[in-house]
Amino acid sequence: MKNLKKYGLLVLAFITSSVYVHAQETAEHHSIKGKIGISAVMGHAFIKTKIENENEINSAAAFGLNANYWLSDRWAVGIHSDMVFENFIIEEKNTNGERSFIEREYPLSVNLVTTYKPIPSLGVMAGFGQEFSRKKDLTMFVVGTEYMFELPHHLELGVSVMYEAKRHAYDTFVVGLGITKLINLKKHHS
Repeated sequence: MKNLKKYGLLVLAFITSSVYVHAQETAEHHSIKGKIGISAVMGHAFIKTKIENENEINSAAAFGLNANYWLSDRWAVGIHSDMVFENFIIEEKNTNGERSFIEREYPLSVNLVTTYKPIPSLGVMAGFGQEFSRKKDLTMFVVGTEYMFELPHHLELGVSVMYEAKRHAYDTFVVGLGITKLINLKKHHS
């Protein structure tokens, strides 16, 4: 787990240190208010499981699809989903303190997420939702950050770091690289 935290802090430090440099280089900023951003994200999930008091970290490929509506240049609400391409077993603590083992088969999560951009390229996210798997569904909470690089044709390239906590079960740390298409909902008049 210490290596996972160090890796996460290193990625977070890289992203945030790049923010100032990129902000200085970006002289022109285009408004995203009223646009929808549709994202496809490929990532790697680090899954922290605890079985019989022994912590284990598994890793697996993950794929996400996200949709955000930008209420302003700083605030968005959206639906974020991701699937982990792996089967694994977790130990779940019941409310009465009993432990049970549950197999997670290609879990799919769907979350309602709010994003805040303190500066144009950096988004900070938080949300909640469900993780679905064949044996049992789990309630989850998610927090993270994403750094976006503007590309031509209303595209953005993003690097994201997310932490997902599944209630009474396990945690996941996801690092991803995604592409976002911004779609303008307002009609342009000639």
